[in-house]
Amino acid sequence: MVPTDYSDCADNAMDVAKVIAARSGAGLFVIHMEEVVPQVAHVLNKTATIENPHQVGHARLQLQKRVDALEKEGLKAKAVFVPHEGKESIEDYIKPYGIDLLIMGSHGAKGIREAIIGSKTQKVLRKASVPVLVIKRPNKHFNPKRIIFASTFRGDVRKPLKEVAEFARLWNAELDLVFLNLLAHLIEENEAKRIMAEQLLESVPDIRYTLNISETNDEEWGISKFASIVEADVIAVVYDAQTGFNRLFNSSVAEKLINHEEIPILVMTE
Repeated sequence: MVPTDYSDCADNAMDVAKVIAARSGAGLFVIHMEEVVPQVAHVLNKTATIENPHQVGHARLQLQKRVDALEKEGLKAKAVFVPHEGKESIEDYIKPYGIDLLIMGSHGAKGIREAIIGSKTQKVLRKASVPVLVIKRPNKHFNPKRIIFASTFRGDVRKPLKEVAEFARLWNAELDLVFLNLLAHLIEENEAKRIMAEQLLESVPDIRYTLNISETNDEEWGISKFASIVEADVIAVVYDAQTGFNRLFNSSVAEKLINHEEIPILVMTE
């Protein structure tokens, strides 16, 4: 599923979605959430609300144009148009449409906006039940050959590992596992590599991979540093949600990477 607001940012995600669909044979659902400000109509001294037909009609036309263009390229595509009054959300449509992957564009967020509200994409991440691939810049020839999966491996990550490995295999890409060995509680390198290999090979036994260690107290820095060194094409991480008061001042590692990195970020669910 590819959400669109008809911006260049959303079109960047669409370009990547086209490549993935062509490569995998997947169908595309293109969804537009049109927030409608109701107009008030007085009929026989009663008040009713009606949609702005020009606004809705224009938005529908824009969506259909994009779907028609996809079909002309030989892709399977369907338009999902959702007029709403602020109560609908993209993640509500994942299960009903049997979605396997969300592909979204993002500008990220900076400064106070980053700390307090984040971006629309980040809000979807917090509730999405499937992996979300976030695209930050134009990438019409998306063809990743080096994908990193970074984690502290403190829990069972076999499910997201399997999903990342299958994504890597689709592109015949190498999968670099990165153990974020936090300085506050370091473990031996051999033990870290054993944990990584065990979880990966139990999930996907036949995948090209490397095992790597990043000793750090800053998970985002450790991931970014390694990605830069190996010139990664995609960074994959498991979403680590922050809640309550703490959420106001601490974004998840996934959200920080989306804000600060330019390469695609694949955010997995546990």
